[in-house]
Amino acid sequence: MFTGDTFYVEIIHRINGIRCIYILTSGINILLILRGRYQRKKQTIPLFRSMKNKPKPSSKPKAGAAGAPQTPPVAAQPGTPLFDRLEKWLDNRRYWIIGTLLFLWLAIRIAIFSNIANGPLYQMYKWPESDNAFFDDWARTLSGGDWLNRQPLHPYHGWHDEFAQVYFKQHPDQLNRILQAHPNRDSTFVPGKALWNEWYGGNTYHQEPLYAYMLAALYALTGNGVYWMMVLQILAGLLSGLLLWQLARRYFGDTVALFTGLLYLFCGVILFQETLILRTSWSVFFTLLTIWIFDRASEKRTIPAFLIFGLSVGTAYLLQSTFSLFLLGALAIYYYQERKTPRLFIRNAAVAVAGFVLIFSPVILRNATVGAPLFSTSSVGPVTFAVANVSGTDAISRWAPNAAKCAEILGKTHDSFGATVLETIQTHPSAGSYLGLIWTKFQRVIIGLEWPNNENYYFYKQLVQPLQVAFLDFYWIVWIACAGLLFAWYYRKKYFSMYLAILLQLAIMLGFYVLGRFRTPLVALLLPFAAYALVECLRFTQNKSKESMAKIAVAVVCFFGLTYSVYRPGISMLDPTDYNTLYETVYYDSITKSAGAGQLNQALATHHEFLRFEPDFVKNAKPNQRLQYPSHIEIMDQFANHYQIESFLYEDSGNQAMAAQAMAKRDMMKQIVDQSRKSLMRR
Repeated sequence: MFTGDTFYVEIIHRINGIRCIYILTSGINILLILRGRYQRKKQTIPLFRSMKNKPKPSSKPKAGAAGAPQTPPVAAQPGTPLFDRLEKWLDNRRYWIIGTLLFLWLAIRIAIFSNIANGPLYQMYKWPESDNAFFDDWARTLSGGDWLNRQPLHPYHGWHDEFAQVYFKQHPDQLNRILQAHPNRDSTFVPGKALWNEWYGGNTYHQEPLYAYMLAALYALTGNGVYWMMVLQILAGLLSGLLLWQLARRYFGDTVALFTGLLYLFCGVILFQETLILRTSWSVFFTLLTIWIFDRASEKRTIPAFLIFGLSVGTAYLLQSTFSLFLLGALAIYYYQERKTPRLFIRNAAVAVAGFVLIFSPVILRNATVGAPLFSTSSVGPVTFAVANVSGTDAISRWAPNAAKCAEILGKTHDSFGATVLETIQTHPSAGSYLGLIWTKFQRVIIGLEWPNNENYYFYKQLVQPLQVAFLDFYWIVWIACAGLLFAWYYRKKYFSMYLAILLQLAIMLGFYVLGRFRTPLVALLLPFAAYALVECLRFTQNKSKESMAKIAVAVVCFFGLTYSVYRPGISMLDPTDYNTLYETVYYDSITKSAGAGQLNQALATHHEFLRFEPDFVKNAKPNQRLQYPSHIEIMDQFANHYQIESFLYEDSGNQAMAAQAMAKRDMMKQIVDQSRKSLMRR
């Protein structure tokens, strides 16, 4: 979790300058479009020449027709012979290209997985306050025999308890009601948990169930669901790369597909998510899969194609309910494409909806059996919306809920999403207040920082060497991808489904809140546009036209507005919570057990292993040093306490010299902490 509220304020002030950048960029893009329309008979954008020269069909292809080829042939053009030859060369060797990319994607994933699975980070999912641990507990409960999840199963973390205590203080009658409703309660009964079970809808699924059931199935089959889920997520990552390459090749050609594959290879934020017990990597996979299947279905226009599309979206819906919006948007696009043949649209749309309902029907049957709302798949929507949208919220890119306001809303609305939305929006004094919140969220979306929650990309990057090689994060993707979106806008009808998916990912974050893991599917969707912009700018080397220069100018403006002006290389996103979690979940019990048994050398060895992970600014601490960031101060203080533990262990083992040395380092670090805090307060 990010620390240092002053940095939040600084970022907001800095990002306001992007408004004028957008205006300038839009103006340049309009000029490009106008110029392109004026010169269409003279010159067309290189990657789409064949579309212009291709004769239009006299009528629509019949149902079942193969449709347009996935990769349009590229005609020769005197201005860019190198790119024409490269396009043809790559097309002839496409199987070698994708085979090589798959090998590279697999190699870097194996390197990352080996580093994590054979080290302490493998245990990080056990942190009780995380979604990772809850998914694991949920899966173990399912695989233990309760496959229908008959009893309420929701987490009860520290912030849940804070909400409950605030609510009971405001409404003591509700506490009495809960106590009277459980007359036979024992010492393990927690009134706050009973309250949250009501707010979460009882035995309604806590989150969409697909990921938990997949993990439970792996537990039932292998006995080690976490390990094999990570393996399965590596395979999903490879399939996502294959789908991304196919989409890029279909839309932009083989050259852009190659660049997309290389960007995907070094995209650390996607690789990182595949190592976590969270569903983000599957969100990426299903986002790309549903786009690919929809495009094929709209081409083939057959019943089997649309049935497969409906089945795929239905499966994705069981992973995240927001995929229902993609189904609605895709059918709207298909209606636009098929508006002259309404009967065909009605038939295929009905088949797609039938496939969706077929996949969803087991959930309806389960809900009817256990007494949950029939069409419910998740209970977290109302809570998340209230926390992220209440007036004065601080939960825009971190989980920092306003307990008093949100508990009052949930007490009125319970598990009703619509009622919660209305109550939450009414906390704003004006429409401008809520629109300002949405604008702030949008600013957070386009800032390159990987906002952490339940995980920290920057923390893992410190400890996992291959993630340092995979250097691409959102900072280095957003600017060139935005340029690509502008370049491709004139041909937007060709990628309606991609634009739809991008808009939906934006809408999800604007409606709720912005995190690095929520943005990961958007990162994947932007990679083909980033690759397209790179190729278009590189064409300047062969075709030094005004159009190429204008595109390079647009890319430069996007770089300045979206990356350079907001990039802060000195800012640290490290958080003391990450180091504390690593210590508590992996090392604390072992050290305590060894020390209690008198095995002090073993306790020291284990503690030394933990100290290997101290960040460089702690390892290289010097007297009278000043730390600039609150997170660094807290981490330094945390490791100072660990050196005190080190000193005690040495003292108990009889090594007074090493005990004194460890305590001296502790005192020096504490002095740095105290001086840095005073210096920070004086600013």
